[in-house]
Amino acid sequence: MIRRNRNEFRIQNPEKKSTKSGESRGTCDGGRSDGKCVSHLSSRGNQSSIILSMEKPIQNSGNSRNERNGQARAQASRIARKSRDEKRDCRIERGIGAKCYRAWLAEKKRELALAGDLRGRHLTIQERTGLLEVIRIAFDEGMPLTRIVEVLELNRRAVYRWIDGTTSNSFHGGGGGQNKIKPEEELKVLELAKKYPQMPVRRISYELERAGQVFVGKTVVAEILKRNGLNNAFVKYPPQKPVAGELSHEPWRANLIWGMDWTYIRVAGKFFFLIVVIDWYSRKIVAWGLYPAVTRFEVVATVTDAVAREKLDLLPAGAMKPIVVADHGSANNNSYTEKNLEFLGLDLWLCGVGRPTGNARTERVIGTLRREELNFQYQYESEDEAQKKIGHTIFDYNNQRPNEGNGGFAPAAVHRHGRAVLSKFREEARQKSEIERRNHWNQTKDRRIETVSST
Repeated sequence: MIRRNRNEFRIQNPEKKSTKSGESRGTCDGGRSDGKCVSHLSSRGNQSSIILSMEKPIQNSGNSRNERNGQARAQASRIARKSRDEKRDCRIERGIGAKCYRAWLAEKKRELALAGDLRGRHLTIQERTGLLEVIRIAFDEGMPLTRIVEVLELNRRAVYRWIDGTTSNSFHGGGGGQNKIKPEEELKVLELAKKYPQMPVRRISYELERAGQVFVGKTVVAEILKRNGLNNAFVKYPPQKPVAGELSHEPWRANLIWGMDWTYIRVAGKFFFLIVVIDWYSRKIVAWGLYPAVTRFEVVATVTDAVAREKLDLLPAGAMKPIVVADHGSANNNSYTEKNLEFLGLDLWLCGVGRPTGNARTERVIGTLRREELNFQYQYESEDEAQKKIGHTIFDYNNQRPNEGNGGFAPAAVHRHGRAVLSKFREEARQKSEIERRNHWNQTKDRRIETVSST
């Protein structure tokens, strides 16, 4: 079958003459019996008035309809263009206004001698009154309350309480004045901070909690020290992100996954190597060793020491034993190491080449040891001195230092009791402290009311 061009008929039939564009509209004249259309007529100059009067209305009707449609489209386009321009101008004005009010709010906040995040802070009546006045002015100018409290770094619920007058009393603390720390608790915080000026805020909070004296968070401790002119370190770490190349499962109890790595130190002008074995669940250093070199024998000796300390050799047959995560060092990637770990009932898992993130938790613990002990020593005078100082630092890390990965608990406590038990104990202790504080401040309020009424 031959496919023909649609214009082929015109090319093959030169006898048919194409009409002018103004003479044909493709509309048939229904009054003609032979079926001829208007397009078959000759030019206007050779037709009678009756034919012209019949052709003209057909042409005029088509032109008027197209003209009306064109006018409607043009008008709709003008309206849409005007609406777009108005919205654009409104967006520009609103953006400029928002920027101006953000700067104005920040300036007013500085005038009130306030800085930083105000969420959860105990503000005085004068500070709350000044902030409410600033909020009212910005709100009357059309700025939404959500944006206002975002710029001022306030809690929206706290602003509603200020407006309702719930926190209008001068003795107000957090939670409507019911959970504010008591004076005797504040004295204990200050006493410990003055006794150990180098102790960071997180450590002060955890030491008081371990001793059962004060159950408060690190933020409250930081506010107390700031009010009293103490400048203890307050480090706020960013939230932890999942590490690429790490094992895809999380240990749910101790001694399921261990990490092993080493770092170098200088002892009496020579290089020594510190090998550590970490439990990934509790972050506890279960074994460590200081050696003049790192070979397969030192690695196996340190892991064997960890197995003996954790009494894994006494477990019954078929019990779950740890997976040892290590890098591709020559001492780890060795048949002697692999066979001895298998003999101990352990599995060796080597992370990717050039991917230290696969053993990230162990690297993190070694970094802590370097910042808190190893980096302060250019070199140790003797191996005994190095053993003593490093052992003291590791003991402090395991038993006394709060660990953020454990929810603020020391690694040894988590390794022994589990994170869930300690979290439940902390929650119960803080609830008990809150009840005691409520009773204390309610009694103080009643005494003040009685004093005012008597006078």
